[in-house]
Amino acid sequence: MLERFFAQFARPHGPLGHVAGWLMARKNLALNGWIAELADVGPGDRVIEVGFGPGLLVDRLAARAEHVAGVDCSKAMLRQARRRNRRAIREGRVDLRFGSVGELPFADESFTRACSVNSLQFWPSVEDGLGELRRVLAPDGRLVLALRMHREGAGRFDRSRFGMSEERVGEIAWSLECAGFERVAVRWRDFGSETIAALRAHRALERSASRSIPA
Repeated sequence: MLERFFAQFARPHGPLGHVAGWLMARKNLALNGWIAELADVGPGDRVIEVGFGPGLLVDRLAARAEHVAGVDCSKAMLRQARRRNRRAIREGRVDLRFGSVGELPFADESFTRACSVNSLQFWPSVEDGLGELRRVLAPDGRLVLALRMHREGAGRFDRSRFGMSEERVGEIAWSLECAGFERVAVRWRDFGSETIAALRAHRALERSASRSIPA
């Protein structure tokens, strides 16, 4: 039963999915504030969030940005996020859709900012997802990826037992450069019993031909 519940954080659905969404909304308030700060969103920015969950970060970003869009592969989270952001959606300032990072339903260079919080580990392909984010970002557009880190000794009810290793974070940083991002930097912060790594990067003007993902 516990494993089934933790699986809801990948693609929430049904009654357990609604509970998972409520927990994400309750536990991620401080984290969302930090990610909004790292994204440095201003009045002229157009932002996309991949895996918006219950829509708290969307709500925070919409208070600063010109426009916020997002995709999530969970219809339960889409319903929650649309309810939470219904006024901004009616006003045309927010556009939330069911979809996947591997095939973003937006035109090239549509956004100046992009972010994703604790969803990259569920992407079907990290390389394809980063390639799509590069496509929809304008040149020099900023990307922020938040990743939950693994903690040794995490208890049965601690999501950190499923987190990333430092080695894996390093691999993702390399994948960012291979996908056409530059100025990749990693910052770390503790939130209660969790440690979050935030990778920040900018879309390069041109993809470097000298880099390739190691086999």
